[in-house]
Amino acid sequence: MALARILVIEDDEDVARLEQAVLERAGYAVRVTGSGAEGLELADSERPDVIILDVGLPDISGLDVCTSLSNSNNAFVLMVSGHTREQDVLLGLGLGADDYITKPFSGNELVARVASFLRRRERFSARPTSSSTLQIGSAVLDRDFHTLAYDGASSTLTALEFRLLWFLAEAEGRLLTRAQILEQVWNDTSGLPTRVVDVHVAALRKKLTEIEAPIEIASVRGIGYRLDKKGA
Repeated sequence: MALARILVIEDDEDVARLEQAVLERAGYAVRVTGSGAEGLELADSERPDVIILDVGLPDISGLDVCTSLSNSNNAFVLMVSGHTREQDVLLGLGLGADDYITKPFSGNELVARVASFLRRRERFSARPTSSSTLQIGSAVLDRDFHTLAYDGASSTLTALEFRLLWFLAEAEGRLLTRAQILEQVWNDTSGLPTRVVDVHVAALRKKLTEIEAPIEIASVRGIGYRLDKKGA
């Protein structure tokens, strides 16, 4: 069985060495770069399973790197920063990161976050399905390409957006609490604030609007979300 591939984009050499050492000790194949530009190249050429991305890079802002990754790569992205304010966390998550960890952190915590990502992928891949596509009214969600297509238009979703939309679509018409969504989509192991669900639902709504998909993600204040087909 091939080792899971981890890409570390971190310009602090001491932090990068620590991350590489603990991840390799946990059994992962690790590549390290201190450059955002080279990180984007490696993400494209090596297709890692998880990317650990520092916010403060010397050449390109980690936030800009995260935006580029969310538009072109299906890897999980764990953002690393010294900022602890919730609004900073939510900003990173809103740009496409799957999780956020603040410095200083322990090697055990880092390995736990990475393992959680990989469990999510295995859990989602193992879910029974008769097809790689899911029909949502007249729109089609494609597992192989991580796209949502409708009437000739298509939108590429991040890995997390895709799992979130698939989960909502499978429960079409049923109200799902934020806790249920965190448990099924995020695996609820990292203590994320429930507002992270709101951030990713907002990103999904924007992509649905861009292709005019006849899908609505309705919110119930203080509880959660429900996916409905427009006109249904």
